[in-house]
Amino acid sequence: MHGVSDLLVACAYFAIPVLILQAVRRRPDLLDAQVGRLFATFILACGFSHLAGLATLWVPAYGLQAAIKVMTAIISVYTAIQLYRLLPRFLAMPSQFQMALRDAELLQSHRRAEESREIQEKMSEFAYIASHDLKAPMRGISNHAQFLVEDHAESLPADALKRITRMQELCARVEELISTLMQYSRLGRQQAIELFDTKREVEKIIETLRETLNEKNGTIEIDTPLPQISGNPAEFNTVMRNLITNGLTYNENDERTVHIGFLDSVEVNGKTMRNAFYVKDNGIGIDPEFQADVFKMFKRLNTNDKYSEGTGAGLAFVKKIVETSSGEIELQSALGAGSVFYFSLSAPPAAEGQSSA
Repeated sequence: MHGVSDLLVACAYFAIPVLILQAVRRRPDLLDAQVGRLFATFILACGFSHLAGLATLWVPAYGLQAAIKVMTAIISVYTAIQLYRLLPRFLAMPSQFQMALRDAELLQSHRRAEESREIQEKMSEFAYIASHDLKAPMRGISNHAQFLVEDHAESLPADALKRITRMQELCARVEELISTLMQYSRLGRQQAIELFDTKREVEKIIETLRETLNEKNGTIEIDTPLPQISGNPAEFNTVMRNLITNGLTYNENDERTVHIGFLDSVEVNGKTMRNAFYVKDNGIGIDPEFQADVFKMFKRLNTNDKYSEGTGAGLAFVKKIVETSSGEIELQSALGAGSVFYFSLSAPPAAEGQSSA
């Protein structure tokens, strides 16, 4: 009876590890590989222990039986210790219900994102059409004012002519705002993605700003190597041009300087930005109290005419382009101390070995 029992137990203990290892191989999602191997080794050692007990019924190999028992004891203790260490991990594993609930939440979040994207596209399309339709009557008012001046300039008093001229200026201003709104509504639409050299794009911007640099006694310095990235070069150009132009415009120094660079990693406002471009100027700076407003559409914090009569949409364009490319933008500035804009785009640079801070 003892021999038959040991034989059956040993056979079972040799079969169980094979089944466990097959389960680990076929369904690693259900059984952790480390735990499976531990159990298989432990049960296999127990099988050898019973096999040794069976052998001693005919052969007095008690020394071998003792050695196998010691090995089984060591494996058993090691398995118990490892299971104790792995217990918190198992307890933290989500149940099937929790996993199903998480999948449902992700699906719902994806649907909401899709619905939001569709709504934004429809709103952008509406804004574009509405802006386009508004241009015609504004142009008509401006033209009729011009006809009035041309046909009745001699009979109209100077004050009336001055008011008509002002009306034409306001019409032109409204048309400019409408054009800006139309451009803004088209941002973020699907654009062709290509690998391009950001240094070459910056050099193009510098060349087109050559006259402005001469007028304002400004210089643009490229501090670090600039990488090649995958993206839309026109949008990158828009972001960089607006930031550079702001640095030159809102500046009262005799020598206006803008620095451009790229950092693999940089700490900005308590967060780590990866693959970040920066545009640093020595301009008038921005009070921290109002820094959140600079990215708002048509928001000009400084309306002094000596800083130009822009629409106040430049930084709104920048923020929308960066965010629609899944990037981020941060600002560090103080009054009288200039500003530094950091921005990243979703695609990592194609070249390695850039600077870091």
